[in-house]
Amino acid sequence: MDDTDVETTAAFGSIAEPDTFAEQARRRAAIERDAVEWAIDELDALVDERDVDLDPLLAYARRSRESLPDRHRRAYEAMADEFAVDSDLYETYVFAFSELCEGLAEGEGRSEKHPAGPPESGSAPYGEGCTNVLVSPPAVDPSAAAEGPLVLKNRDIAGRGVRPKSVVEQPPIDDYYGFLTVDTCGTISIFKGVNDRGLVAANTHIECEAADVEPEHRLRNGTVIRMILEECATVAEARTLLESRPTRHLSGQTLFLADADDATLLEVDPAAGRIRVDDDAVVARTNHFVRGESTETESSRTRRERAHSLLEGDGGPADDAGLDRDDLWSLARDHEHGPGDDSICRHPEPDAGEHAFGQLTTASAAVFEGGTTEVALAMGNPCDSTRTRCALGGDVPTDLRTGRRWLDPRD
Repeated sequence: MDDTDVETTAAFGSIAEPDTFAEQARRRAAIERDAVEWAIDELDALVDERDVDLDPLLAYARRSRESLPDRHRRAYEAMADEFAVDSDLYETYVFAFSELCEGLAEGEGRSEKHPAGPPESGSAPYGEGCTNVLVSPPAVDPSAAAEGPLVLKNRDIAGRGVRPKSVVEQPPIDDYYGFLTVDTCGTISIFKGVNDRGLVAANTHIECEAADVEPEHRLRNGTVIRMILEECATVAEARTLLESRPTRHLSGQTLFLADADDATLLEVDPAAGRIRVDDDAVVARTNHFVRGESTETESSRTRRERAHSLLEGDGGPADDAGLDRDDLWSLARDHEHGPGDDSICRHPEPDAGEHAFGQLTTASAAVFEGGTTEVALAMGNPCDSTRTRCALGGDVPTDLRTGRRWLDPRD
């Protein structure tokens, strides 16, 4: 399908840019209102039906919310005021969705926070999500229409049926850079994106944290990515920002960074209080540390090994002419070891239920090039979704901005 034939909307440009983060949040809430209110109403009915106790989830959500920078907290409060939904459930949706999925899952569900299932389940390590790849210029196909590093992120989540996605743009505000991403409607965290200086940041979650650091003082991964995109113009500046924070007060993640001239992979290990660097030309990561110790599931090992076999195997693209965007999209769509948790492109299993609360499945895929302000994205599983290229400040299909594409997938 050619997305040039559909209705488009500009996020800003001809529209006066917002003066504050709160004003930008209110504008975004108006765009995403239908998707968010549908999701919260659906969750409200399910919470009642399955008798989920929201009190401990809400207590955690409010503690975690305290870790936000003031500008993000103001943005959340402004957005929350715009939605006609249960405020406690909306706060849980924003700050404790993984825990909510565990409560709503039938049987021993898994989530980003507990890939083996809730701690009390005693289940074998099984889940975890997201597969990312970084290709630095020495390994980029010189004949490809790319000059900078390439970054792929397959975003895997629990509860995909009530977690609508949209293209999100934020223009520059005060001295902060603008950014472009595809992420969850009605939330303030982002897990990949590019800013108006061409800096790309993306992550995978690692089950690793400093046990003695309370939620109020632990920066959420989605907060870190957003701060980097708002505050940094280069990979070097992003590393300086991270190093200015106590590593033990971060959350476990592998962090992919790329600009026009530089690229790196960082393993952020709060338990050890260290950030390790991987500067290989081709790097694939899933949900365990390679240069340090962490939880390591069969799914995470299998997906990373499969990714490297596609990228660097004998006679593979990295051994020959180099890698291009098409190679990354082929990897994003790969179903080897599927269906289920072990494939890179992950689909709900037959018993996952309508909303797949107990399984992590692929919600979107995105390819970025460092030094550009564009993203090529697929909403939903990349194997069966329309691929769309969006540019920061440009026109975007309206149903991608509003979340309607997620609610009503188009053939």
